[in-house]
Formats: sequence, structure tokens, C-alpha cells
Amino acid sequence: MQHPDDSQACIRSALRRRRRTLGLTQDDAANLLGMSRVTYHRIETGSRRIRFVELAAICETFNCHVGELVQDGQLASAYVHAAKAILGEAAT
Repeated sequence: MQHPDDSQACIRSALRRRRRTLGLTQDDAANLLGMSRVTYHRIETGSRRIRFVELAAICETFNCHVGELVQDGQLASAYVHAAKAILGEAAT
């Protein structure tokens, strides 16, 4: 069975690679995203989970499709999680 954080680890790894490919530091990325460097660092290192809206903002800022950061199964899981968050977990 896959640990719940495994999908986040894959996303974080892809996020780090994309940021480095763009030649951005964590501080640069945080500034572009309108968040503190500490928050961005926590997302990238896993001490804070990535929220769906943040993932969307990161993709827009880094000029990439969500599929470049998230594998198919993870994408489906992320959409379900986002839908529950939007609906206030009403549909449990």
C-alpha cells in the first residue's frame, strides 16, 4: 500500500526540478508566488502539504502543465481532494 505522503514526495521532486530548470531559487519562486520563502521551502521539503490551489498557481507561474508535476493517479486523487475541500467535505 502506498503511503499518503508518497504522492506529495513525487510532486515535490518534480517541483524542485522544474524550479531549478527555470534557474530560480526558493526565494525567487516564493516571491513570484506571493508567499514567504519559509512557506515555499516547507512545501518543497515536505514539512507542509501542497494545497491544490497552490499547485495550480505553481503550474501557472512555472509555465507548466499540472501533468508535468503530478502523475496520472496522483492527479485523480488531487482532484478528489480538491472537490472535497471546495464542498467542505460535505460529500463523504
